[in-house]
Amino acid sequence: MLDMRPVTADEFETWLSAESRAHGNRLADDPEELRPHFDLDRTVAVFEKGQIVGGSHSRRVEMTVPGASTIISGVCNVSVQPTHTRRGVMTQMMKHQLNDFHDRGEPVSALFSTESIIYGRFGYGIGSLYERWSIERSHTTFSQLKESSGQIRFVDPSDITKDLPEVYRRSTKDRPAMFQREPHHWLRDSQSPEHTLGGPGGLFYISYEEDKQVKGYAAYRTTGATVVINELMAETKEASRALWRFCFDVDRTSTIEALKRPLDDPLPWILADPRRLERSTRDGVWIRLVDVPVALELRRYLQEDSLVLKIEDEICPWNQAVFELQGSSEGATCKPTGSSPDLSLNVRQLASAYTGAVSFSTLASAGFVEEITSGALLRADCMFGSQYKPWSPHNF
Repeated sequence: MLDMRPVTADEFETWLSAESRAHGNRLADDPEELRPHFDLDRTVAVFEKGQIVGGSHSRRVEMTVPGASTIISGVCNVSVQPTHTRRGVMTQMMKHQLNDFHDRGEPVSALFSTESIIYGRFGYGIGSLYERWSIERSHTTFSQLKESSGQIRFVDPSDITKDLPEVYRRSTKDRPAMFQREPHHWLRDSQSPEHTLGGPGGLFYISYEEDKQVKGYAAYRTTGATVVINELMAETKEASRALWRFCFDVDRTSTIEALKRPLDDPLPWILADPRRLERSTRDGVWIRLVDVPVALELRRYLQEDSLVLKIEDEICPWNQAVFELQGSSEGATCKPTGSSPDLSLNVRQLASAYTGAVSFSTLASAGFVEEITSGALLRADCMFGSQYKPWSPHNF
């Protein structure tokens, strides 16, 4: 018999240790340093005979959606003890958590999955994708040579909390599925022990400044003959070109790798020989629409129109209905209706279309969306489109 409830203050360290053990690690951090970043009321602990056999946590975090931003439930620290896998512990825990989000009035949840096969059965769909890049330095010539009027400067790690957070915010504010990095994350990165250690492989920060204003930055390290770019954010195309050019031209290196780039990043179009850029795609954040009509009202729509959607949702029965969505760039309404549906789909697929990660037409070609009214797929694609592809380079 399983019991699920939040952990108490006295159980916090045991709960953390169980989570670490489930992922094959021992708890390395001081629980007292971590405690302020956890809301115990938002923890879930699964008990069997008084022992913690599973757990999860959630945070209220800000996420951009097309045309707007909203507070969502960020799911993290999900774990099941190795002694209790494949016994339904995860299923019961996830259902419990989704019901809790609904009771709290939180219409969207999100998580980053260590295994992509796990969360689809709970109604989560891929909400963003990113690319990993690799290119030989000899093939990094730009197709157009343009002089930069700005300057590249090194930023002391202890100073990254000053200008970089605002650059991050301004350069990503229109990106769907973006999470703003919280102040304590910037502070933690600025105080990382690696900055005081000697030897190769340390992390460097550079900024691009124009008219005494920081317009972009990059964080990179060199590993052998490889430059690894952890992050590159730019508010302007001039900043972007200058930062890439700097990273490509680091002496005594032969290869450049970039860890997480958006699917519509302009760099492949800037390169003179884009075929040389090796690209691999991977899922980023996973999204779950906990309350479909409320979630659909949160975002804005590229084209003004209305659609009637039949939604299937076995886990959250309040979503199992037909809804009429009326949306525009100014706002949206979504209500249950008795009208005949234009499209029929599962809540998991709707979550992926919600952020713009995939079009309804692509989902229909994959067999996941049924077009009942002729032309509804194209109308849905136009409504749910966005200027930029969703991107989630930072975990909450």
